[in-house]
Amino acid sequence: MMRAFFVYPGFVRRGIGRRILALPEAGATAAGFKKIETIATLPSVLFCGTFSYVNVERFYITPPSGAAMPVERMSKHFAPGSPPVQSPKGMNRTKPLAGP
Repeated sequence: MMRAFFVYPGFVRRGIGRRILALPEAGATAAGFKKIETIATLPSVLFCGTFSYVNVERFYITPPSGAAMPVERMSKHFAPGSPPVQSPKGMNRTKPLAGP
């Protein structure tokens, strides 16, 4: 399970979010799951939609700060008989990212 992820603004448009998203998808398909769900903040809805996630419902969450925030529950169905999603190649978890 991945609780949340964010890409620092100085590192956007480099494929980092795509690689991060591929990891739980690969784990889910390898474990035999047919569907995966996420709660997306509104700025990330378009990003998730790019990877075949569809809106299930929109609702509000209220974090400890007390400011209600709209989010969308999104799901992605894996096609029957499709190969598992592959983890990104060359991902080195111990190597820190270089600055912008």
